Amino acid sequence: MSLGDSSDSSSSDAPPASPTPLCIICDQAAVGVAPFSRCHMCSQHLSVDVANLFKLKEEVDELLRAYSQESQESQDSQCAADAAGRAALLRHRQDAESLRRLALDIQQQLQEVNHKFDLVQQHIDSFRSRVTGQLSGVLEAVRVCERDLEDVSSYKQEVATAEAAGDMAELLRLVQSMHESLGDLEADFERSERLLRDQSDNEELQLRLLGQLERLVGICAGRSEEGDWSRDAAVTATSEEIDRDIAAQRERLLEPMVFSHDVKLDDDPALLAVCSDTSGFVGNLSGRVVPADSAGDCSKTLPQPCIIASFYLNRDHLLLLSVNGSQKLRCHCDIDWKQCIRGLHCDRQLLFIAQDDAVTVTDLSGRKVRRVRPHIEGFGAISGIGGNAASVFVSSGNKIAAFSKATWQIETVITLSQLPNANLHSLTTHDNCILVADWKHNQVHRVCIDTQQLVASFPTQRSGLQRFADLLDVAVDSRGRLFVSECSGYSVRAVAADDGSLLWTLGTPGESGSGDGRFRGPWGLAVVTGGPHEQLVVADCPADRLQVFSAS
Repeated sequence: MSLGDSSDSSSSDAPPASPTPLCIICDQAAVGVAPFSRCHMCSQHLSVDVANLFKLKEEVDELLRAYSQESQESQDSQCAADAAGRAALLRHRQDAESLRRLALDIQQQLQEVNHKFDLVQQHIDSFRSRVTGQLSGVLEAVRVCERDLEDVSSYKQEVATAEAAGDMAELLRLVQSMHESLGDLEADFERSERLLRDQSDNEELQLRLLGQLERLVGICAGRSEEGDWSRDAAVTATSEEIDRDIAAQRERLLEPMVFSHDVKLDDDPALLAVCSDTSGFVGNLSGRVVPADSAGDCSKTLPQPCIIASFYLNRDHLLLLSVNGSQKLRCHCDIDWKQCIRGLHCDRQLLFIAQDDAVTVTDLSGRKVRRVRPHIEGFGAISGIGGNAASVFVSSGNKIAAFSKATWQIETVITLSQLPNANLHSLTTHDNCILVADWKHNQVHRVCIDTQQLVASFPTQRSGLQRFADLLDVAVDSRGRLFVSECSGYSVRAVAADDGSLLWTLGTPGESGSGDGRFRGPWGLAVVTGGPHEQLVVADCPADRLQVFSAS
């Protein structure tokens, strides 16, 4: 029936009469709605319900009279001071305005106390960041020098062995290798000496401030300022326990990931990111990601977590898909699709898309939230992106710029002056450090965020690798394993994120393959968390597929 037919029919027919309501108890004609049950009742049952209401009112009135009167028995049993205090309390009970003023006073005191604690916490956090950042930088530098000395010791032993055996070819290889490394060794020790000098200059101030903090903690915990702090210290671990912990951590690093499954795609995937919170967004009937409040009844819930993938040849959308590949949806981002995508980073429900001249921030539906341009002198086209909870980092040449996720303002620019010809691109973060890939040198550089110092470059002599083969992307998992995709090496290397030592390899280095766990050109990497085991997702670009690896 048309809208016009419906209108004609309603105007010609009289509306039906409303039925008379009946009592919910006896089916007699109802005369009103009961206050307790909110149901229709006849006069007889309604009067009972009303009587119950007035009975309840009398009980409440009696309680209020007892509450507002001072008990004679209480006066006889309490001392004068207690009686005076109770009388004052009763006066507050009887005076609502006094109670309101009292509540306002207490609220103001609470705000002042919280404000003071917030200020103290801010200063402590700032001090902690400075001290731990400097100590972390020194520790990294010392560990690098320690590893360098181990390499020198190994070199001397290998040289002695080669000389004893008369193996001149091996001797030549060792000497040439060490000659090439002497510059790195000298730079490592100079950096370590500089950081140690800075630490020594600040050590007296740090110790004094830490002592004051200890006394403050003692006061807060109800201890005396002169108390013996060592009595409350935890039992110091023995060297054997420390060695066992180190060995256990190493075993966890060495546990390999194995092939789980692959996901076939219609085109060649390039860069990857992972979103762990897709709530509030759904897929509509056309397969596009949209906000849940704008979708129809037939929308599909987004997978969680989900993988976000770009393509080698730009389309007009990114792909959002489940880890098993059963769901695939399109994210039509508000960006210039004529420009190449240089990197993806996802934080909660914000997607950071790096292109040559800017980073576009969108939600999961592709709606643009912000566009950030690093207007920095000497900072060229963006070539990579990564981030932690507070900041986003973008790379270009031998520079890394950081901008705040809270204010969208540029915070700092890190320049690797030791590497003037570096070509930094993909990056990730781990333990307050940036791990950034360098196309020029086929290395991964470890940079301390707080000190902005280069602390190591992988591979090193202890890595078991001469260099990475055309590295494209980096990712790190919660165990501290750094994954490096080698496009022309047809493999993914897993190395320790702290010292670059080789742990294991996915694929067959130097051999292209299309079978399970083999690669034709590994590109983007992403680590998926939230399940029983962490999973590594590898974009096998020429093979038009993703490969997923998990713990064995």
